[in-house]
Amino acid sequence: MFMKKIYLLIIVCVTWLTACEDLAFGDKFLQKPPSNDVTIDTVFSTAEYARRVLWYSYNKLPYGLQTPKYVTAMRVGNMEGLTDLAHTYAANSGEKGIYYPGVYDASCENKGDVKTKATKYRFYEYGAWEGIRHAWLFYENVDRVPDMSQEEKSRMKAEAKTLVAVFYSDMFRHYGALPILTHSLQADELKFPERATLQQTLDFIVGLLDDAIGCAEFPWALPADERNNWDGRLTKASAMGLKVRLLLFAASPLFNSETPYYAGEASDKLMTWFGGYSEERWRDVVKAGEAFFQMMERESFYRLVQKEDTRTGTYRQAFQDAYYTRGTTESLISSRRGYYTTNNLASLDQAIRWGGFNPTKELFDMFQMADGSDFDWNNPEHSKNPFINRDPRLSETIILDGDAFQGGKAQVYQKDPQDAKNWPDGKDWNKNNVTGGSITNGICARKFGLDRKGEFKNRVFHWSHLRLAEIYLSHAEALNQLGITDALGRDALYYVNKVRNRVGMGDLKNISGKDLLEAILRERACEFCWEEVRFFDLIRWKREADFTKPLHGLNIYKNKNTGEYKFKVWELEQRAWQKPGGFSSKWYLSAFPSDEINKNYGLQQNPGW
Repeated sequence: MFMKKIYLLIIVCVTWLTACEDLAFGDKFLQKPPSNDVTIDTVFSTAEYARRVLWYSYNKLPYGLQTPKYVTAMRVGNMEGLTDLAHTYAANSGEKGIYYPGVYDASCENKGDVKTKATKYRFYEYGAWEGIRHAWLFYENVDRVPDMSQEEKSRMKAEAKTLVAVFYSDMFRHYGALPILTHSLQADELKFPERATLQQTLDFIVGLLDDAIGCAEFPWALPADERNNWDGRLTKASAMGLKVRLLLFAASPLFNSETPYYAGEASDKLMTWFGGYSEERWRDVVKAGEAFFQMMERESFYRLVQKEDTRTGTYRQAFQDAYYTRGTTESLISSRRGYYTTNNLASLDQAIRWGGFNPTKELFDMFQMADGSDFDWNNPEHSKNPFINRDPRLSETIILDGDAFQGGKAQVYQKDPQDAKNWPDGKDWNKNNVTGGSITNGICARKFGLDRKGEFKNRVFHWSHLRLAEIYLSHAEALNQLGITDALGRDALYYVNKVRNRVGMGDLKNISGKDLLEAILRERACEFCWEEVRFFDLIRWKREADFTKPLHGLNIYKNKNTGEYKFKVWELEQRAWQKPGGFSSKWYLSAFPSDEINKNYGLQQNPGW
């Protein structure tokens, strides 16, 4: 049974403690205890050992990049490959193996070969239930630890509840309603909880977050004297920011509608929608956002990374540090896979070179000109050289021809078969040690991979599961939806423009309603590409048109004598849901594994699966 796979109370706790060796906060690795004779009483007999149970939960936080030895979403791909921002070519990615050919179903969520391990979540293999169990084990037993202060116990219990909320919030976006675990299951508990309603699941997660937020010992941000050794621990800001993300998803049309996104028994039982629309759900987002920003201004520390904060003093460096560098004033929830980037970057670099992170022309076109006007291929000044005078986030997201790259200037153009002498390959076109399959679309990803050579040396990086820019844009979306200003007297444009201004982009003006919503979704695409935001934006707004529209590659040619560019736009291979009659709204939520459904403990399957 599922609970036997994950939840049996293992009295010998070596697996908890050994696994913790892979997780480090700051400069300290957690060390394995000297003895293999470890019982649960032993673990909670000292603060040092007890903390490691919670650190194990941290080790299971969601992570979206390919790394050695860890199961990550899509293996060598990324969830962006299911959206209009990217197209994946890596053969052993989830996109290429399962989703593009249209073979995904409930059986794909079981453990098995490489392909069946490459779905976008994987109900029990992804590690969330292990993280939840260990967080509850810690919560239930920490009070017995003799050498830990009551203040630390209270603080860490708040961390434990926030960890449970992180895991549940992530699954909420993939599945909707879930079985609710309020404690660690014991070996003699024979029944796993049945699936709750969507409202019960939401209330449970919000309750966890409110409990943590209300804990006086739970700091808003890490104290200055803890940041070197404990950077990455959850804070009150983590919990408050996650609450904004969660409530925004709940308020969006996928769940908050007069009709369910797909009919079926789970919909009838209110597991995949709330049973009707309520404007109050949008007001809940605004209230959570107001509370966050009021606390941020009162307590300080958290703010968007600005160019003045960076080593190069540039807008693009501010953006890079915001998503790539751990321990900034922007990182709210940070996931780690090891410490130094050496091994992690090697694996990620392979995933990129194999074609796991290929940007589309649609993504390239989303980035505006530096003056804030839309990029337009029909504008001669824009199309003459589309790589200059653009939003600085473009140069950090896609490798641009002529941009700084590996100690020189990138040459990512290809030869023209009709005149290869005058329109030759650039030095960085289709070379295995630089780009390889990553340039199959004609343009090449830069984000996370940086220059693929040495730009990452002596730095650490992380997966920013949640960062501050998202709270700005989420709060703006809710304000725009209601057409109001918040308790701080600010409207939606104020918060959108804060994110734009960070990279030197000018203010949006005189825009509201549907037009502003489109602008916010574009900002989120440009800001969070490959950070697992776009996919959830498309499903929560039920954007069938964005899933089904044709996507394109962009081949670049450059005359070696004149420097003139020319371009070829071509349509990418169709995905199953892009073909006539191929789209189904059932895909908005994942299927639960079929073998779990068949165990009959009350896990109702999502409609359509």
